Amino acid sequence: MKSLLLLFLFLVINSMVLGTLGIRKVSLELAEELRKNAESKITLESMDVNHPFEETDMQTIGNEPNVNWLNRISEIQVVSTTCIPVAGNEGSENVFTIHGYDKLEKDSPFADKVYRITEGNYPQGSKDIVVNQFLAEDNGIQAGDKIVFEMFDGTEQEAVVAGLFLSGMERSQTENVATVNRIENQIYGTADFVNKLSGRTDFFNVAVYVNNPEQLTDTKKVLENMYQDCAAIGITDNTFQKLKMMIGQTDRITFLIFVMTVTAGSMIIGLLLAMWMRSRKTEIAVLISLGISKENILSQMVLEEMILYFIAFAGAGIATKLLLPRISNCLAIMQGNSITLELSFGWQLGVLCIGLIGVVILTGIAIFPYMEKPVKETLSEMEG
Repeated sequence: MKSLLLLFLFLVINSMVLGTLGIRKVSLELAEELRKNAESKITLESMDVNHPFEETDMQTIGNEPNVNWLNRISEIQVVSTTCIPVAGNEGSENVFTIHGYDKLEKDSPFADKVYRITEGNYPQGSKDIVVNQFLAEDNGIQAGDKIVFEMFDGTEQEAVVAGLFLSGMERSQTENVATVNRIENQIYGTADFVNKLSGRTDFFNVAVYVNNPEQLTDTKKVLENMYQDCAAIGITDNTFQKLKMMIGQTDRITFLIFVMTVTAGSMIIGLLLAMWMRSRKTEIAVLISLGISKENILSQMVLEEMILYFIAFAGAGIATKLLLPRISNCLAIMQGNSITLELSFGWQLGVLCIGLIGVVILTGIAIFPYMEKPVKETLSEMEG
C-alpha cells in the first residue's frame, strides 16, 4: 500500500514539475522572441532645418552595437510637369510635398492608421510612390502610371504610382489650407527617391530600431551624447514593456509553483519514506541476521525507490506530453505565436537525474538511523 502511495506521489510531483518547467521554458522563449520582434526604437528629429542629418550620420548611428536598422525619413517640395495638384487657398504655389521613408509602413501616417492603402502596394522600388486617391481621380491616374517631377537642376524624373491611399479627412479640409499642405497633395515614396530629387543626402528624421529593447536607454544616452545640441530624441517602447511585464509575472508565478512543489514534495516523500522504513525495520533486522551487509541492504532499498520514481516519471512525461498542448490553447499569450508548450528531452533528462539524486538522498536519510544501529540492538528490537 505504501508503495502505491509513494508511486502516486512521485507521479503527481513529477507532473507538476514538468508542467511548470514547460510553462517557464515557454515564457523564456517568448521573452527572447519579444526582444527580436518588439521593434523598440529611438527617434531623432533634427532641430535645425538648415542642418539635417547626413549620410555620414546614418553610418555612425548604424555602427552602434545595439542598432538593428534605420528608417531614414526625408521630405521635399516639388513641381510636377504631368500632374496638377488639388488647389488650396489663393496665392499658394502649385507644388507637392513628397515624403521619403526607407520603409513606408513604419513610422509614417500609414503605420498610425491615419492613411490606408486602397489600391496597389507600398513602394517597393526606388522610383515607386503612393498618391492620394482624389488626386489620382482628378488627374486620371491609375496604379502603374507614371508621374514626372522636376528635379533640383531642372531636369525631369519619372516616378511609378505603386498604390493609392485615403485618409477619410480629405473633404473636411477648409479652403484656407495651402496647396502644399492639403492631404491630396501629399505623396509618399522612398528616402532615396526624395534625395535624388533634391540632389542631396539629407534626412530630417530617423527612426533607430534596436536589437535588444532592454538596452534601449543605454543606446539613447549614446545618441544623446552625439546629437544632444542638434536633435530631439525620444523612445518608443510601450509594447515591449507591457508584454515583458506580463511574461515576467508568468515566469515568477511558475517559478514559485516549481519551488513550492519541489519543497513540499520533498518533505512529504521524506516523511513517507521514514514511515516506510520504520515499518520495514523487521525486514532489515532479518536481512542483517542472515548475514547480508548493510551496504547491500541500502543498495536494495535505494534501487526500489529509484524504480518507483522512474515508473512515475515515465507516466508524468506521457501525461504532460498530452496535456501541455491543451494548456497552451487556453493561454491567450500563445495565440498567434508559433511557440508551443513542449519540454525538450534535455530538460526532461535533467529533471530525471535530479529527481533520482533526490530519491537516493531521501532514502539514505530515512534508512540511516536503522543502518547505524548495532546489529544486536536491531535484532533485540525485533524480538521485543
